[in-house]
Amino acid sequence: MKERSYKPGKIAVISLVMLLFCISPLWSGITGKMAGKITDKNSGEPLIGANVIIEGTGLGGTTDPDGLYFVLNVPPGTYTVNVSYVGYKDYTTTQISISVDRTTRLDIELETQAVEGESVTVVGKRDIVQADLTATERVVTGDDFDKSWARSLDEALDTKASVSQGRFRGGTVVESTYNLDGVNLNSGLLSDNYTGVNPTSVEEVSVLMGGFNAEYGNAQSAIVNVVSKQASSGIHGTAIARVRPAGQYHFGRNMYSQDNYDYANHDLAFWTDISNDPNSSFFGVAPEQLLNQWREQITPPEIESGYADRAQMEGEFTLYGALTSKLNFLVSGRFLQGVGRFPQATKYNPEFNFQGNFTYKLNNSISFDLKALYGGYENSDPTSQSQVSNFNSLESAKEGQWYQWMAVQDPYTNGKYKLQNDFAQWPEKRRVASVALDFNHVLSPKTFYELGFSFLQDSVDKSDRNGVVQLWQQPGDPISFNDVQLGMLSRFITAGYPNNWDRWNSQVITVDGSITSQVNNHHLVKGGFEVRAFDFNFRHIVSATEGARWNLINAFDGKPIEIGAYIQDKIEFSGLIVNAGLRFDMFDQRRQAPENMFDPLAFQETTAGNVTPGLPGNPVLVDTKTQTAVSPRLGVSHPVTKNTVLHFQYGHFNQRPSWTKMFGFPFISFQETADMNQMFDPYFQTTTYMDQWQGFQGNPLMDYQRTIQYEVGVVHNITNTLRFDVTGYYRDASGQAQFQEGNLQAGGADGLAPLTLLNNPTNQGNVAEIPYNGAFADLRGLEIELNTYFNFPLNFAASFDLSYGSGGVLGFRTLNEGGFQQDRPQQYGQAKRDNGAWTSNQNFKANAFLVLGKQYGKILENVNANLYYEFYTGPKYTYHGPGDVSTEPNNRRWDNHHRWNLRASKGFGALGGVRPTISLDVRNLFNNKDLNQLTGDNLIRFEEEGQLPLHSWSREPNEWNWYSYFTNPPREVFFELKLDF
Repeated sequence: MKERSYKPGKIAVISLVMLLFCISPLWSGITGKMAGKITDKNSGEPLIGANVIIEGTGLGGTTDPDGLYFVLNVPPGTYTVNVSYVGYKDYTTTQISISVDRTTRLDIELETQAVEGESVTVVGKRDIVQADLTATERVVTGDDFDKSWARSLDEALDTKASVSQGRFRGGTVVESTYNLDGVNLNSGLLSDNYTGVNPTSVEEVSVLMGGFNAEYGNAQSAIVNVVSKQASSGIHGTAIARVRPAGQYHFGRNMYSQDNYDYANHDLAFWTDISNDPNSSFFGVAPEQLLNQWREQITPPEIESGYADRAQMEGEFTLYGALTSKLNFLVSGRFLQGVGRFPQATKYNPEFNFQGNFTYKLNNSISFDLKALYGGYENSDPTSQSQVSNFNSLESAKEGQWYQWMAVQDPYTNGKYKLQNDFAQWPEKRRVASVALDFNHVLSPKTFYELGFSFLQDSVDKSDRNGVVQLWQQPGDPISFNDVQLGMLSRFITAGYPNNWDRWNSQVITVDGSITSQVNNHHLVKGGFEVRAFDFNFRHIVSATEGARWNLINAFDGKPIEIGAYIQDKIEFSGLIVNAGLRFDMFDQRRQAPENMFDPLAFQETTAGNVTPGLPGNPVLVDTKTQTAVSPRLGVSHPVTKNTVLHFQYGHFNQRPSWTKMFGFPFISFQETADMNQMFDPYFQTTTYMDQWQGFQGNPLMDYQRTIQYEVGVVHNITNTLRFDVTGYYRDASGQAQFQEGNLQAGGADGLAPLTLLNNPTNQGNVAEIPYNGAFADLRGLEIELNTYFNFPLNFAASFDLSYGSGGVLGFRTLNEGGFQQDRPQQYGQAKRDNGAWTSNQNFKANAFLVLGKQYGKILENVNANLYYEFYTGPKYTYHGPGDVSTEPNNRRWDNHHRWNLRASKGFGALGGVRPTISLDVRNLFNNKDLNQLTGDNLIRFEEEGQLPLHSWSREPNEWNWYSYFTNPPREVFFELKLDF
């Protein structure tokens, strides 16, 4: 391997970044600020030297000659604030809320003291309109989880405007970044996030999607900040036990019902006719014998057949508080014994998550924070899992969209009785582990800094890890798509060999520094750096025999690095708040790539390093290029009055493509060897060719994906009972590595991923695909939100968003290599589409909350209910029936989506300090269905005759596959017992 060297330009870039490190460390972004003014109630004069203390935190401030004060570095939560001044009554206000990155204003008027020891206590209220909000922010609190039907981070966010299944304002699922207590949960390999945080541990979830401050990088659509609970005194906790009763949770009959065609229509009469048919291979065989053989063949294993007889169980606990005056802690655990919606090869889909925080205060100036997380799942059926799965993701391999799960989704699929012999994906096992250590040092009431270190490991295993079958026994053993054995009537697999598996692992080490300084009453300056070093490996293989052994392989390793640095100023005046910042990002693949990326194995005689034309050679390698991006950002808030705020946001947001698109190395080998190490070494093989199906050929020239966002909005508070929020936004995305992520949850691949095919005549007709920054998107929309704050038990929250999106790909589709066509581009063109299946242009969501207090009597006291409704329009499609001579595209719209969820709970009085609550949750209350969009002849029959598809084998109505299990699965009922203390 050639010794790596850095060019002068690269050294200059790194030197610039290191200089930025020295002058501007990074603020973690998981704390807030409290500020205000203390005055004499009678005269209105400012009080100089008044003391402001936030109970239980050791944090406080003193007023200046103008009566102004501020308190920095306040963790999100609800606090009691004490104000004292000689000669005045002590003032205490409770229920003061602090949010991530926000300034909570608390102006207080003190009364003179007539008698020593007099005090005033009031209950504070959260500001209905936040004056310093310069861009859209959605907030979910721990109380929201208690009141709502949502039982996961993803479900809670889905109730917010312009959020759908992990997508924000029409972006893709890989355009956002999730942080837990400041620790990044995005491993970078596939650019997906771990979202299995325990709901009972959550203090607040803040979603920034209208633009975000310069401290946040590597995201285009949203930043999701999750902050854990904490308490300065006492021990608090929550324990939950939850059950979904056994039952069938898919459409259509039970997959193994004796009313199904394979059982009911193959009775003794059927086999008698077969036995009497001279053209049948069973001619003359006793019908009773044939029936017994058939019944034996269609007798399922207990694991699959008992899928509707298993209850789903879940348990969760969170314990937090103060062990001593200096040591705070949180420990939380959750385990879900998930039950598949369909019959599957494993009995359960287990899911778990453990997390903990320990904060030690050495003194009032120095503290240490240790944070850890370990979670994951094992999943055979992503339709029943609470987390987004990597099943069917084009981020990992193109084959991902074709392979089915190891579950029975069709009552007559050939793998129904021998799932582990079918060509399906192995159950996905994912494990995520994280540990982080932060050091916080308060230099003065105006300045503090932090240093942090974190480690994140994310591993996925979709292989035959339990040794069910072997990939092969000896070279030459038959493992082929054609070697599967079918039973009687050429139906149902009796023996076969799953021949594909995936396994990958990613480790990320992050080092960051941080400083924040309130320079004066108007300027809060922040700046910082972050360095992330990656170490990953990826292995994918499909092996089979079609006359000769062939192996489709995608194998690569990498140790890239990325660096971010920023400086930012929050400028606060009574009528104007400005967030202005500048961010610098860079990433370096830190590897050498073939000089000729269009002939990376030096097949061609004209490529330097070729030895034998038509066979892999020794390609010349060169250093990959360091990519950089600069992101200016500006947010402005103008409080017109105390009840009305205008805000504007503009910013550039740059995101690195997933590492799979840069490092992928897919090839096909005809080597017959059982040595896996040799299988994965492309240079060992003398008959290796590039191939497209199982992955991307990494593009070493990929640059940042870039989005420019604009937003303008107004928030208005009407008589402290109604908040009205209207926001318009525009997103201009360019240089995208994908137009839409391709996975089954999102409706499948759209064919517009920016991929160039390398059509090499020497590789036996196979082609390789190279991703590039060639996609674009244009997204714009209007959001309207309404929230009530009535003093009676019933309140509402509703949102409507109208969005329009278009996008596509522009560039060369094919590059022909070899012969006279060497380096000749072909098929230059463009593709464009409007409102895709992943984003609808009309969405409505509404929540009604009923909260009954003591005044309603013991029976109704602590009765809570939440009714949630969502609506969105179906995707557009094109259909012109008989006699319709028009050619207008997208002239029709598919069925709209409707869904209702309900939660009802009853709390009881404390028993020995423990407060029990029983709850009933119903998902899809009215059992609404979303008809899958039809195409081809099925669409024609539906449009002309109103006929839904029949099953291709049984010719009965195919109700099992008419409706979507991702957008509207059948009704589910959950029972829950919660204990708070």
